Amino acid sequence: MDNNENTYNPEEDFPEVYKVCKLFKPTDDDLEKMRNLMDREIHMGLSRDHHDRSTVPCHMSYVQDLPSGRERGQFLALEMMPTNCRIMLVKFSSEKDIYTSSKCVIMPHTVAAGRGTEVFSFLATSIANFVKEKKVEKDNLPLGIAFAFTLNKLALDVGILVSWTKEFGAQGVIGKDVVQLLRDALAKFPEISVEVMGIINVGAGSLLALCWAQPDTRIGLIMGSIANSCYVERVEKCEMYNGEADRRIMIINSDWAHFGDNGQLDFVRNEFDRQLDSESINPGSRTYEKFSGDLCMGELVRIIIVRLMRSGAIFADDRRDYIGIQWKLDMVSLIEIVSDPPGVYTKAQEVMDKFRIRHCKERDLAALKYICDAVTNRAAMFVASGVSCLINRMRLPKISIAVDGGIYRLHPTFATVLNKYTHMLTDPRNKFEFVITQDSCGVGAAIMAGMAHASKYKTDAKLFLMDY
Repeated sequence: MDNNENTYNPEEDFPEVYKVCKLFKPTDDDLEKMRNLMDREIHMGLSRDHHDRSTVPCHMSYVQDLPSGRERGQFLALEMMPTNCRIMLVKFSSEKDIYTSSKCVIMPHTVAAGRGTEVFSFLATSIANFVKEKKVEKDNLPLGIAFAFTLNKLALDVGILVSWTKEFGAQGVIGKDVVQLLRDALAKFPEISVEVMGIINVGAGSLLALCWAQPDTRIGLIMGSIANSCYVERVEKCEMYNGEADRRIMIINSDWAHFGDNGQLDFVRNEFDRQLDSESINPGSRTYEKFSGDLCMGELVRIIIVRLMRSGAIFADDRRDYIGIQWKLDMVSLIEIVSDPPGVYTKAQEVMDKFRIRHCKERDLAALKYICDAVTNRAAMFVASGVSCLINRMRLPKISIAVDGGIYRLHPTFATVLNKYTHMLTDPRNKFEFVITQDSCGVGAAIMAGMAHASKYKTDAKLFLMDY
């Protein structure tokens, strides 16, 4: 431990806990091997012959321009997330100034579970009301969609829906083009004029949003309940690309959650990882995400606690009914436990109170903190393996990385550990900086819509000013 629990020596004071946590300490060699395996999978994902076999499929986003920060104009965006949707009017005015007005729309369960066309007519109605409210209904503003569900992208404005998350039951639209579904739904409102330009995922949205303010942004890192990344690749490396020959870059959606699904990360998985996986709704799938996803880190800690309670190593005589509930220990609790200063366990006890485990011994709470640190430190190290792989691939002198995720923002040490190990695993010639994204992925979708519009109507300079 990083000597912050000055009153306890884990090896002597809670040896059983110490022994379990040793399973969560990868060696530097393990991390390098992981980084190199990731590189091999990305190489396969980008290739024509091996794409289908890769666990990091590297889907093309068909976003092939990056903003310079000099663009101006106003654009619309639709953010589609598992739990809510947001419609935005984004104005890019002078000197790095972004003005956003937005409206959150909560989709009724009956609509989300309906046939599918209802989902898009509900969204079209919400967009129509929004543009009328903002008095831009006649302006034919470009609209970009930021989409949090799995798509098969065939062009910037063609995204075939592969699957929804559990919140949506709308099966009727699976296998259909999301952009066309929205265009068709909007066509039923002849009094408004909106041009849907394209669709991107959340990672590409975060990358583009930061890139407008920091033009050296080249990676979008998503660390939440899902784990993903986007990065900028040279077109000649994208063997699946059949587009215009003069385009130089492509934002790639790595879709790296599945990295390791073929068993190649078994060398760093332990019995607790295997238990989490076998009891999950998708055993054998999304292996890389199960190390660092919000829910999975909490669940790993919970599984360890239950195992150690059974053997009497911690919270020996306490009740196990609440802590025994799968997924019950969430990221908020995980962060609370480690947020106390050294030698203080107030917040840790408050979290255990929620599980009806009261009046804990200080030693047990110190052990609990130690377990949380072991799990989150390892998660940060494993994410660092992936990030360093992307940085080394691009070989740029300096880049910014747009980070979207509560664990990075709110956890007291996660960012530090991620930074430290990314430095260790990255070629020292390639400098980088992690930046927390202030703007949502919808801002990135608006930028994409503006750039796509400028590209489509190169003669029409008044709408979106770009340097060609």
